[in-house]
Amino acid sequence: MIIFHELFPASYLLALAPAPTTTGEAELAAHLARACRSGKPAVWVDCRLLDSLSVTAAWLLWSCQQRLHRRKARLILCQVPTAVERTLQHTLAGTGTHLLIVPTLDDAAALL
Repeated sequence: MIIFHELFPASYLLALAPAPTTTGEAELAAHLARACRSGKPAVWVDCRLLDSLSVTAAWLLWSCQQRLHRRKARLILCQVPTAVERTLQHTLAGTGTHLLIVPTLDDAAALL
């Protein structure tokens, strides 16, 4: 997946887009690690351009959420297509935790 990022005063935004190669998961891991180190109280992940999500990517998002939670920050997924949400729910079903999903970036901003 191709990732665009933007640093805002109170959040770090990652926008995900489909990529034609499998190197996207390594790129996603690197960007999520950078977002976790940013010191921002929230990391927003805009998923509107995705039509699917790999199981590995779902676990990477979960891992990022765990790292952020330890430092009292949040991972917020925005504009998540139904197929991507189903993959997240199915993959993370046994973890006892859920990723925070909101309809829009404005809704994510309202949570700060």
